[in-house]
Amino acid sequence: MINPPDKNPKNKLDKISVHLEYACFICGIILSSSKTCINHVEAIHRYLIPFRPAGRRPENSNFSYVRDPNGPWTIEEYACPSCWYHSPSDDLEALNEHIREEHNPTRIMKEEEYEEEDVEMDESDYVQEITTKLDELKSIFEEVFS
Repeated sequence: MINPPDKNPKNKLDKISVHLEYACFICGIILSSSKTCINHVEAIHRYLIPFRPAGRRPENSNFSYVRDPNGPWTIEEYACPSCWYHSPSDDLEALNEHIREEHNPTRIMKEEEYEEEDVEMDESDYVQEITTKLDELKSIFEEVFS
């Protein structure tokens, strides 16, 4: 988990160099930017999540951020497209949990879905839907890469 920005950062040589990837918190696909990730979530999965504040990522006492995917960097992590949070790139569930808890994604329904929808989905239904999709994706990846 990211630590809050530090007003007196360590020497850059003392920091861990990290490259951030924008993974979709639902399907795990890697996208080129926070904006592309948010647009993907809306267009493909039909959820709205907020854009993060404009500007550069704040200084952090533990990390130096490397934009070049070819490095050099020490670790690669998943970046939240809505804020400055980042998590280990082997833990999509941590990113998913963060976005659900901190940014409260809003489901977008097509007009015909409003007519078919009798009751609103409560939080447990939403969590179950995402968990099911993640389990399906995990199975697909295991089949493909085993």
